Amino acid sequence: MAIPLFLSSCLKDDEEETELTENCYISSVSLGTLKRSSFLTTSAGMDSVVTTSYSPTGFTMSIDQRALTIENHDSLPVHTRLTEVLTTIEFQGILTWRKAVPKDGDTTDWTAYSKKDSLDLTEPVLFKVTSETGKSSRIYTLKVNVHQQNGDSTTWNNLGEVAALEGLSERKAFVWNEKLMVMGQANGSLKCVQHALSTTGEWSSLSVSGAEGAVSTTLQQMGNALYMSNAKGEVLTSTDAINWTSTSMQAQEGLQLIGATEEHLYALCNQKLLCSNGDAWEEETLDGEAANLPTKLLNTAFYNLSNGNQRLMLVGSRNDSDTEATIWAKGWGKDKEEEAGWVYYTPNNSDKYHCPMLHDLCIVPYDKGLQALGGKSRDGKLTALERILHSQDHGITWKPYDNNCMKVDEKLKTAARQSQHICATVDAENFLWIVLDKQVWRGRINRLGFERE
Repeated sequence: MAIPLFLSSCLKDDEEETELTENCYISSVSLGTLKRSSFLTTSAGMDSVVTTSYSPTGFTMSIDQRALTIENHDSLPVHTRLTEVLTTIEFQGILTWRKAVPKDGDTTDWTAYSKKDSLDLTEPVLFKVTSETGKSSRIYTLKVNVHQQNGDSTTWNNLGEVAALEGLSERKAFVWNEKLMVMGQANGSLKCVQHALSTTGEWSSLSVSGAEGAVSTTLQQMGNALYMSNAKGEVLTSTDAINWTSTSMQAQEGLQLIGATEEHLYALCNQKLLCSNGDAWEEETLDGEAANLPTKLLNTAFYNLSNGNQRLMLVGSRNDSDTEATIWAKGWGKDKEEEAGWVYYTPNNSDKYHCPMLHDLCIVPYDKGLQALGGKSRDGKLTALERILHSQDHGITWKPYDNNCMKVDEKLKTAARQSQHICATVDAENFLWIVLDKQVWRGRINRLGFERE
């Protein structure tokens, strides 16, 4: 932080000393090389601890000259050791230090600062800067923040069994009006199960009206409304997921909604990919044979790229026997969505990282990429939720996370293997919600919940 001009003098309000200009302030603080412990498991299943060193140059120590505090707003990695840290301080005046809250047996005396001495920064430390005249001083509090969780691991929460989910089929999980919602069929009619976006609270199950014949898996979100298509190819809309009405969009036999962006709905109809801004349907341009469009286990994922462009992915199966997912993509820049065409990801036998066809395949935008998860694979190589795959290149390759940071909880795996239904969605706080038969789980890579300033 820039040092305000008022720091040029730290003298007390004493008119007889106004000509003195001795300063007393800290202008910068930096930490030396730090050590960090990593806890690993060997191939023999034994626990081990590895110590590494790193330079914390990217973790700036910020100084608040008004509040007289010094701290790093971007916390250091978990398990960083702070017991012996070389601390370089630039200051004007005479600098001494002591622990902010001395423990029993510790001295409360001020100790002269030396940049050659290591400091114990596990607890806040006070730094006192005194002017050379000794007539004025300032006391800063130094606090070093360290993450208490491993950023590259996932914390899972089991919300337990939800009776309202029993018997619900053809499920679609989504987040709406700050609630987790699961739409599905129960006893021949649509129901919507709701819960607050938390690990506590009651569940509610509400009957849906005005959506007779609607296919719950076609539910899409566009703007401030929800949309579904029914068996007649009509498009219905709602703002609360409970009360539905017909739209003015032209009905087409065989039409089913498959995706939505901020301003457009997308549908498949008789081997044609269609787009609408809420009025008429227009046929999309395909860079590939329409026969390669997926028709089963359809997933679309709309997301923004780091450069401001946008992309829509279509992932699914062409038949009941494909062992690898079929993928199409549409990308565009600002205000160019209607002009962009769809590109077919032609299978490449030399690529080892295809997206496998999973029972109840779910594709969701997550962690600056896409995630694929679901039940067991058609080729029998993967069991339900054995792993969650991540694509960082917009659906070209699908790999397990580096360091397996999205490791699936073993109890969640067990529950998934015993479940008939799996669906998933992501909320605005980067929590991944996985809904099994009667169980709901919530997980998040820890680093996606860390606040950065």
